[in-house]
Amino acid sequence: MKVIFKAGVLAIVLFASCKAKHDVNHQLSIAERDTLLTDIITYVYVRPPYSDWKTRFEPQFRSYYVKQLNKFQFERYFISENGVHYFYLIRPARAAQGSTRGVGGSFKMDEQGRIISFREVFNTPVATIPDLQKRGVELFNRMVKYGHVDEYLKHPDYIEWPDKITYYDTIQYEWLIKPGI
Repeated sequence: MKVIFKAGVLAIVLFASCKAKHDVNHQLSIAERDTLLTDIITYVYVRPPYSDWKTRFEPQFRSYYVKQLNKFQFERYFISENGVHYFYLIRPARAAQGSTRGVGGSFKMDEQGRIISFREVFNTPVATIPDLQKRGVELFNRMVKYGHVDEYLKHPDYIEWPDKITYYDTIQYEWLIKPGI
């Protein structure tokens, strides 16, 4: 009986430590979290009026992204040993089917703490918050472990993009239609 109890306690401790390892609130202060989330929103959200894919990062548009913070849930965050930052968040969706979707991706930071090498790895289809949280944990863990979520690409309840016709452009930081389609 003691062995089973100890194994159960060990499993709970391991689960809690793994969860804390990916919990953004465990790793960052509120100010650090909000700053980083604002930086990520600049890449993944709708551009401000009068901006384009090049100018959206300019300082005059920062307040637009800060105002969007309350629309996002920063669900998971992890920094690998080689300095790759992984994230998963729930964001507003512009879709008739619903109002929220998940997005996971990665980036590195330069010496000044600015995001470089940003890429979205996946976008989920629109779903409920509980479904996005559950599926997001699976997708995030797979992305952190392998750097991709290829195993889920044919599962439409988990991945909407990339698909057969879309890819993530790391120059414009947008999902685009593949040439020739």
